[in-house]
Amino acid sequence: MSNSINLGERKQKELRILSTREAIIYGLPNAGLQAIFAVSVNFTLLFYINVMGQPPIIAGTIYSASLYFYAFMCIVWGVIADKIGKKKVLIITGPLLAISFIFLWFPPIPNTDYGQIYVPLIIWLTFFSFVFRSMCAGTQSSIYGLLPELSTDEQNRVKISMIGLILIVLGIIIGTFIPFALMGNATQNLSREDPDLYYNESSLGKFIYSQILMGSLLVSFMFLVLLIIMLIFIKEPSIERSDSALMKEFRFRLMDPFKDKNNRRFLASFFLFWIPFVALQYLVLLMATFVLDLRGIEFIILIGIAFVSAILSFGLWQALSKKHGLKKTMTICLFLAGIAFSSLIILIFPMDHLTLFILGSILISFTLCTLVGTMVFPFAILSDIVDAAEIEAGRSLSGSYSGAFTMVGCLASGTAMLIISFAFEIFGPTASISYGVILSGMGTLFIIFAIIVFQKVQIKGNLEEV
Repeated sequence: MSNSINLGERKQKELRILSTREAIIYGLPNAGLQAIFAVSVNFTLLFYINVMGQPPIIAGTIYSASLYFYAFMCIVWGVIADKIGKKKVLIITGPLLAISFIFLWFPPIPNTDYGQIYVPLIIWLTFFSFVFRSMCAGTQSSIYGLLPELSTDEQNRVKISMIGLILIVLGIIIGTFIPFALMGNATQNLSREDPDLYYNESSLGKFIYSQILMGSLLVSFMFLVLLIIMLIFIKEPSIERSDSALMKEFRFRLMDPFKDKNNRRFLASFFLFWIPFVALQYLVLLMATFVLDLRGIEFIILIGIAFVSAILSFGLWQALSKKHGLKKTMTICLFLAGIAFSSLIILIFPMDHLTLFILGSILISFTLCTLVGTMVFPFAILSDIVDAAEIEAGRSLSGSYSGAFTMVGCLASGTAMLIISFAFEIFGPTASISYGVILSGMGTLFIIFAIIVFQKVQIKGNLEEV
């Protein structure tokens, strides 16, 4: 009982903040992780469907299943992190994450016709996808679980989230620039009418295969270096942990985030709006190749415009959050996201190449600017919800709540991949209609529902106001 009182009192009385330097160091491993995710997101469909020639529904289902497993492991690792500490979990999962990610891009080369299943490759993909996602779950939920413990001030958390997102964007730039630069170089002579990249039939496919291997090695090494820096310089706050029976407490703690009605609403809204944003991340490289018909330097121009716009939007979102608060700003962000996704349907209609390129650059950049907001504010909102829950429960819940949050993000990612896989199986991975149905049709609908659900989420603000 004394442990509960101590934690509750600390949550109400202690003011913990991170300096700018500490916030930067804290955000480094997540930046490296996002670089890994960016390579994975941009290359998975291209690599296993277009280059390795596997059926979209098979590759997509395996990928989705690994993400659902990721979702379950997020909350499991979150509870473990609450029990033994976040940094101990990171020491275990970080190195294994990097190693398994590298092996994902070393599958057996298929000797079948394009579109036929090659069993050894499928087994390889399944095994290393599940190992990789399990390690991602432990790493990401532990990183996010540290934030409510490192800082107790709302504006400081927003600042940390902003700094973290800038670092994440830098990581994404590195992880995305590699695929876009590579595709720009590789597609200079790629036919717009018959874009064949199958490894056994295309020299470009072989070239892309070899470059992906090198890129995976680079981002994995970068992630490990950044993780080591954070583990050395950021001290995990000392939290009194109970000595009750592990398995009994474990089962109860798994359900903690879902007993909280307010948290359930927040997680539901996050699930709904995250599906279209993840789908966009999966599809942006393929959309640039097969819908916008970009070739050569056009890839670099597009990604340059998009990233500059996204970085400039940081100032806008920060100003809006200071003026209107988290909830209203998040609502504005989701409303603009709905407009952005519904507008993407324009790109599937016939028009000259220059007009398509300009319009595509504008709409994709606009959509990515709304993505920035949906990546910043949920973490600050989650921290607010965790504070209220910990004061009431009198014990650490940041790991399990952050694990549940990451779990829901994984469920959204898996659902997005299933939707993409079915659309590709029906319409084809190079058909413009696939992208219109997935992004404008599905994306807009999910965001509308997310806005409705999010209005029921209660955000209390600084602890002093609770």
